[in-house]
Amino acid sequence: MRRAGFLRAAIGAGLIAIAVAAGAAETAASVKVFVLRYKRVEEATLLVRPLLSDSGSIVLQARINALTITDRPAPLAAITQALSQFDVPPRGYSIAVKMVRARADASAGDLSREIGGIGNKLREVFRFNDYALIDSAVLAGAEGDSVSYLLGGEYRLTFRIEPAGQGTTLRLAAFSLARERPVPGPGGRHIVSPLFRTTLNVGLNQTLVLGASKEEASKKALLLILLVQENVRPGAEKGTSGIAAAEKRP
Repeated sequence: MRRAGFLRAAIGAGLIAIAVAAGAAETAASVKVFVLRYKRVEEATLLVRPLLSDSGSIVLQARINALTITDRPAPLAAITQALSQFDVPPRGYSIAVKMVRARADASAGDLSREIGGIGNKLREVFRFNDYALIDSAVLAGAEGDSVSYLLGGEYRLTFRIEPAGQGTTLRLAAFSLARERPVPGPGGRHIVSPLFRTTLNVGLNQTLVLGASKEEASKKALLLILLVQENVRPGAEKGTSGIAAAEKRP
């Protein structure tokens, strides 16, 4: 005698999955609905399609940000695991920034206390004699955020935090530094002079030093010292996700 079908619901950190199975056979097709909370279903489709069997199918419901997938149990299990790791809250980061003015046409002075131990390393790597801290800040942002901050009252730092997946390298796109000088008179206008623009791949918990000068032989330069650290997601370990499953049978 054939057993009645059953309803299965699974709820993860962001993912909500509902499965309806027609029978218990390993080859029987099942229908599973995934409702994503943090990522778009259009992005999830690129992840899911390679995991479908030849007989599998996928239907998008963009209005409710859901995927309806029909396939055999084995592919559905792989898809469930992949989506549970994909649909998690954006990773958040703290980005410590120090701006330092470096000079070669000055006698070696005491390294600013705020620069810390990196000061001696700078002297070993660069040809400059004097280093002075202009400004420092700790910037916060999550994957997908655009960040903008004015350093020292005149240097505008901007960048966009790209999704890092589960990796330990953070990609800062459109990373740019520009000097903003006010124009005398009403209107609050500024003259903006771009200093550099690039894309950075920054390792977590590793110090990165960038330099900007008019030319290679210049006796003056601006240095940016970056240190990126990941913030722990509320109620979760870094980069982790899990699914709790509940089963209901008539």
